[in-house]
Amino acid sequence: MIPFVLTMAWRETRAGWRHFLYFLVCIAVGVGALVGVSLFGAHVERAVTKEARGLLGGDLEVRLSRPISADGRAVLDSLLERGVETTHVSELVAMAATLQPAPGQGQPTQIIELKAVEPQYPFYGSVNVEPEGRLQELLAPRAGCQGAAAPETCYGAVVQESLLIRMGLRVGDGLKIGQAYVTITGVVRTEPDRMANAFSLGPRVLISQEGLRATELVQVGSRIRERYLLKVPSGLAPEPLVYELRGRLSSEAARVSGYRDAQPQLKQFLEQLTRYLGLIGLTALFIGGLGVATSVHAFILEKLNTIAILKTVGAGSATVIWAYALQALILGSIGSAAGLVIGILLQQALPWVIAGFLASDLLAQLGFTADLGLSSLVPLGKGMALGLLSTMLFALWPLLTIREIKPAMIFRRDVAPLASDQPDRVSQWGRSWRTIDRVKGATASGIGIGLVGLSMWQAGSWKVGVLFIGAFLAAVIVLRLSASAVVQALKKSPRPAALTLRQALGNVIRPGSGAVGITMAIGIGVMVVVTVSLVERSLLLQVGENRPTNAPTFFFIDIQPDQKDGFERLIGELAHDSAPQLTPLVRSRLSAVNGHPIKLEAATEDEERKEQDAEKDERRKKWYFTREYVLTFLDDLPKDNEVVQGAWWKPGEVFSTPLVSVEEEAAKALGLGIGGTVELDIQGTAITAAVSSIRKVEWGNFSTNFYLILSPGSLDGAPITYVATVRVPPAQEVPVQQAVVAAFPNVTAINIGDVFQTFATVLDRLSLAIRAVALFCVLSGALVMAAALAATRYRRLYESVILKAMGATRGVIARSFAAEYALLGAVGGLLGCALASALSWGVLAFVFDLSWSLQPMILLAGFSATIALTVLVGFLSTYRILGQPPLAVLRYE
Repeated sequence: MIPFVLTMAWRETRAGWRHFLYFLVCIAVGVGALVGVSLFGAHVERAVTKEARGLLGGDLEVRLSRPISADGRAVLDSLLERGVETTHVSELVAMAATLQPAPGQGQPTQIIELKAVEPQYPFYGSVNVEPEGRLQELLAPRAGCQGAAAPETCYGAVVQESLLIRMGLRVGDGLKIGQAYVTITGVVRTEPDRMANAFSLGPRVLISQEGLRATELVQVGSRIRERYLLKVPSGLAPEPLVYELRGRLSSEAARVSGYRDAQPQLKQFLEQLTRYLGLIGLTALFIGGLGVATSVHAFILEKLNTIAILKTVGAGSATVIWAYALQALILGSIGSAAGLVIGILLQQALPWVIAGFLASDLLAQLGFTADLGLSSLVPLGKGMALGLLSTMLFALWPLLTIREIKPAMIFRRDVAPLASDQPDRVSQWGRSWRTIDRVKGATASGIGIGLVGLSMWQAGSWKVGVLFIGAFLAAVIVLRLSASAVVQALKKSPRPAALTLRQALGNVIRPGSGAVGITMAIGIGVMVVVTVSLVERSLLLQVGENRPTNAPTFFFIDIQPDQKDGFERLIGELAHDSAPQLTPLVRSRLSAVNGHPIKLEAATEDEERKEQDAEKDERRKKWYFTREYVLTFLDDLPKDNEVVQGAWWKPGEVFSTPLVSVEEEAAKALGLGIGGTVELDIQGTAITAAVSSIRKVEWGNFSTNFYLILSPGSLDGAPITYVATVRVPPAQEVPVQQAVVAAFPNVTAINIGDVFQTFATVLDRLSLAIRAVALFCVLSGALVMAAALAATRYRRLYESVILKAMGATRGVIARSFAAEYALLGAVGGLLGCALASALSWGVLAFVFDLSWSLQPMILLAGFSATIALTVLVGFLSTYRILGQPPLAVLRYE
């Protein structure tokens, strides 16, 4: 049997490969998307591993959220005896102001991300600046500063080019940051240890640690990130030193990590991005699988005579099925090989898409290369395997219909209609569950298990894989049931009087039209793309345009206690109708909950990786234990806060012990109830407070909200700073910001409008990147439609020549086809948009915890674009039929 199967498969493939053109393209597109994403992920992982020390800037890193204590500094200094070098890096948000503002030159003040370094920075990697030079020399102090009113010591600074553009400056101009004057000595292009951060408050500015001290920005309670990079000598193993420092610096609440744990957020971001892009590629492959099934089904219909003859001369159904399964496997191999080529080309374009999303040259900084090496063998082999497996899974079910083909029925079809053409035929779709045989039951189970296995393999997580295939199958089932219902409704609807519309409707509702499969494929592609657009628009509307009318214009942070009165007077003079609302702040960490000590150190990358498969609630719970808490003390309940348990204290009440009011989600995660206790570490000083109330907080009101609010008097003596919210008319925004920065250089002004603009830009980049990859789903849907139309090509050709023989013109037939394709597109677009609305509601409600609103313009645009694309694909698939002469076709009959 085996020689016959091989010979039969090869002959059928060689003779009928043109019939499987869409089969090949469907597999190639899906495999190409998967391989391109997998190759990109493999190359990124290789680059990150290779540049691990450069991503950290050293062998080890000690990170703190406040200045290190004298004892902590002594621990680091003691490492010098073992040959360990140390360099200090500080990062904070500040304001920069021009020294000689000129009309039309640019904005006079700008929020910046300030980074102060020592001469040894970095131990690994390099800072790329223009003009080229040693960073130590570019940041060195110099006498005099261009634009300063008096001779001042001026410190060098290298800045991002966006700062020059926004403020209308150039290299050599001066700036004032805090109390210090700086001269722009160069433009920074890349920093080895800067993590990709799409959301940035402002341009980067690098200065020396000496310059940072001159700014006087670092004061008690200031928000700052301190990093100490360590270079370990070759004879000393870094891993034991990590554990040693974790123990010796435990009182500092410091995070100690090695270079292998460098940038865990960056690694996690890139891994998740690759995973989700891969799942979109898998969706495209599954949609293409519908095209495979359609092509195989159409091929079997064309081979009815051949199959009947084979059965008549003694070939069993199993033999024929094996022959055509082998043929499908050969074609799947060819399509998968073509997909590998597409994937290799796609991986060259993906870095451009990702770079556009990140708005940085991070990949170039990592040393990313798209060359094919040994690391590419696994993605290429995985793509080939996925292509072959999906081919067999989707081809197997239509191949089983060979078992139902009876030679006598085929040979009698000239005098009796074929059973498979009867409306009430018993087929694989119409059989009830009770009459399905064991072979089909086992096949259906195998296909289901195979799809789940492919999803889990691609996702790299059994939970993500099961959720993905569950959502995909749910969408397929809903689309199939909805499409079938629509087709049944069209069958019962009255026939239009116009010939073109009547013919179009007949083509859609007739047996074997493929309308259900076409609408399913179109609907899934439309659903993916429209869902992304709906979520993006809803986020912008609800977080941006629908913000409260009384939302503040500015947040002013790091106001020192001795500046409070002066700040209030200044705002009162500038904005007579707007009084600032100042709130005291104290930074702390949890040290115990209900008397049980907790671990203050953040998780390492290995621990975070182990938790990736943990429940979302568990990860969130740990975040509540390890995060930094900003505390305040208030007499009155804040705006839009509601006490759900306990009672708020009375204004003016005196407390013998501190009380605390806890936000309800934090209380749930921490296991706190009324009467419970929390111990807070405030720069080495412990405060224990009893829970007196639990609050529900409206986080979207753009006010200053807190997880923990203490009773008045609880934080007496603690290092306090203030945050102020101010609401001013648009015309006063620039004058107010300039005046505050000039009077209080250490105060940082965050303009809410600028934050929203940055958020909108990031969201637009993200949605654009996802839509670009999601277009593979739309392309697969279009190919399925083309395959379904090609399967009915001869029937369409025969009907068109009959109409021509009866006097119909090409225009009438073309309009009939156009109406049919428009109807298919309308059904698929309508169902896809409906599912997209439901899916976007789920994403907004359960992921972003936001309310859903109807977006008619996006739905209308998606619906219209679907109809246009469907008509275009249909016309390109069947336009040659219009030019066929009737006589040649009728003579063939």
